Amino acid sequence: MPDMDETLLLSFSDIEQMHWWFATRRRIVEEAIGTDIGPESRIVEIGCGTGYFLERLNQRFPHATVLGVEPSDAAARVARDRGCSVSCGTFEDVATSTVTHADMIIALDVLEHCVHDDTALRSAVAAMTPGGRLILTVPALPVLWSPHDEINAHYRRYVASDLSRLLQDSGLTVDRLTYFNTLLLPIAYVTRAVARITRSRKMTGIDMPPRWVNTALTMLFSVEVHALRHVDLPIGMSILAIAHKPAEVTA
Repeated sequence: MPDMDETLLLSFSDIEQMHWWFATRRRIVEEAIGTDIGPESRIVEIGCGTGYFLERLNQRFPHATVLGVEPSDAAARVARDRGCSVSCGTFEDVATSTVTHADMIIALDVLEHCVHDDTALRSAVAAMTPGGRLILTVPALPVLWSPHDEINAHYRRYVASDLSRLLQDSGLTVDRLTYFNTLLLPIAYVTRAVARITRSRKMTGIDMPPRWVNTALTMLFSVEVHALRHVDLPIGMSILAIAHKPAEVTA
C-alpha cells in the first residue's frame, strides 16, 4: 500500500462516528453483513484503521472472534486502546502473516490502496474458509480521479465490471455488486473536475461539515440506504461487493 499521511489517517478517529459519509457506508455494510453470524465465526477487518467499525463488530457479535489487520502502527495502537484485537499487516500479505480460517473478511475502502489488487484478493481468498464471505467497498469511476485520491493514497478507482472480473479471477463467486453514494454524483463530478484542472489540494473529502449540513446529508442518504435493500444502483461514487469462496477453491 502507498503511505497515507498518518495524521490524516488518525483524524478519522475523531469524525467517523458522526460524519455522514462514514455513517452511510457503515449502515450499508452492516446490512450487508446481516445477523447470521455463528458464535465461533472469525470476522476479520483488513485496514481497520483506528478501530471504530471493529469496535462495533465486537459489540454486535460478542460471541464471535473479531480481528483487525492494520498497516499503520499508530492507528493499530488506537484500535487496541478501544479493546480491539489488531495485528499489523497489509491486504497483500494477510494470509501469510496474520490471518487464517476467516469466515468473513471485510475491507472498507482498502483495495484501492494496494499496488497489486489481484495479489491482495488472492491473499484474502487463501485466508478464508470454504464458503467464507468477502465484503468490500471501493471508490468508483476513474473519471472522478482528483487530488482527493492522491491525498488519500489511492492507486485507482473502479468500475463495476472490472471489479467483478477481478473478484472472479481471484477465485470468488460474486453474490452482489452495486454502486452507492449516488445522490451527490453530479456535484462530485463538477467539483473534482475543477480540482483536477486547478490542482487544488484542499479537498480531502473527510473534513467534518457544519452540523446542519452533516444532518441533512445523513438524512438524504437514508433514502439511498433504503433503496439498496431492494435494488442495485447503476452508478455512484462507490461500489459495494459481496462475494464468497466456493467450497472447491483451495488456494
